[in-house]
Amino acid sequence: MIKKISKLALISLGVISLSSCGNSSKDKSDDADTTITKSETIIKHGAKAENGPETFNYTVSPDTAVLGKAKEALVKVVEATSVKLQDAEGKSTGSELTVKLLITNKSTLDAKKYFSVSASDARLQLDNGTSVPGTKENGSAEPEPEASTEALWKFQIPADANPSKLNFFLDGTRVSVGIMKE
Repeated sequence: MIKKISKLALISLGVISLSSCGNSSKDKSDDADTTITKSETIIKHGAKAENGPETFNYTVSPDTAVLGKAKEALVKVVEATSVKLQDAEGKSTGSELTVKLLITNKSTLDAKKYFSVSASDARLQLDNGTSVPGTKENGSAEPEPEASTEALWKFQIPADANPSKLNFFLDGTRVSVGIMKE
């Protein structure tokens, strides 16, 4: 009895599967487009996230500076962004500028010249005529000969002021690069 029920169940399962697979084709016309297309929608959000701080991007021109009496240091500004700072009432207290740098030691392994481009020696000149020193956030500003390192510097900008120049100092030399809000 159990064998007959199991055979009947297998036969009915086979019939159901054949009937569902056998009639799956639809009528197609000869001139119908059979190309499958895939579409994507890209949504770009603004710089300000909901309830997040307002951010700004900056353009640095020129983006590289050669420092040192022997021109051994090459500093490239990779990225410059700032975040607007506010107190609890929403009043602006200034902004914090973050500068990402790529510092290259152009001296050879034989010459073995070492240097350090210090964030505390750098000055961010503001449009109101004042200068602000930087602080090192992370990374290294002391590359080995024929090598590069990345560094992240931060500058505190007071309210109602904008950066205009970034000054680098090394070995009695000074190089300025312009910085402008995009």
